[in-house]
Amino acid sequence: MGNLFLVLALLSSLSIVFLLKIYEKKGYDRYVIIASNYLISGSIGFIFLEKNEFPKTDVLIFGIIIGFLFFISFSIFSMSLKKKGIAPTVTFGRLSLAIPVFFSILLWGESPSEFNIISLILIFTIILIWEKRARNISPILLILFLLFGFIDASMKYFKIRFPEVDNNIFLIVLFYSALLWGWAYIIFSKRKVRKITFFNGLALGIPNFFSSYFVLLALSCGIPAYVTFPFINIGIIILSALLGKIFFKEALSFKQTVLILLGTVAIVLLSL
Repeated sequence: MGNLFLVLALLSSLSIVFLLKIYEKKGYDRYVIIASNYLISGSIGFIFLEKNEFPKTDVLIFGIIIGFLFFISFSIFSMSLKKKGIAPTVTFGRLSLAIPVFFSILLWGESPSEFNIISLILIFTIILIWEKRARNISPILLILFLLFGFIDASMKYFKIRFPEVDNNIFLIVLFYSALLWGWAYIIFSKRKVRKITFFNGLALGIPNFFSSYFVLLALSCGIPAYVTFPFINIGIIILSALLGKIFFKEALSFKQTVLILLGTVAIVLLSL
């Protein structure tokens, strides 16, 4: 069953990319899409909740802060899909795994392997040479890399700081806080909410929840983290690149294709 959950997690993540790209092409308001998606993500979380308990105040505060970053990062991810294309966006988002590794070494005293060090150097190199010149690094891709990485590092900190808290409870706090931040922004910016945009956002919430849920199930079935995360991250990079080329006619230069392949190698090295 563990292998099935891995595949389902990969397909859920791929569905998020596919839906967001379609919504951007149709011109739907990305902020309404993303804010409404969290309504469904949080609600589904209640269905799978095993412990009926209210989170502690410090867990709530931490979740509200990370929920804000969830909304911001998802909005930038959607924007990048439109401006930079699927393959660059997904690649930079997944390379952000380097940041929690960096924090683990710097703050939590973990010892990096030689492969980890090579991977970090490789990822830094990919970021620098993705554009034609280092000073032309795309701001949106760099921000996406940093935001995704900080969120990943925060999730690791959560497991260290609150090991007793149920994962589903924390996911619900994250999703609903992102929901509140999103709708607060929509209300104060006086954005127009169309029914079709709202309901398409609800549809996005389904794979958004299960992309996390199936990962947790795969891990609970005994599949090691060093297998789970490289499988999903490498799979989403390669399949997203194919998705962009086949369905959206997105072209990649030879250099970008090579860098994407190097990115998959870097992710493998991070897990060794």
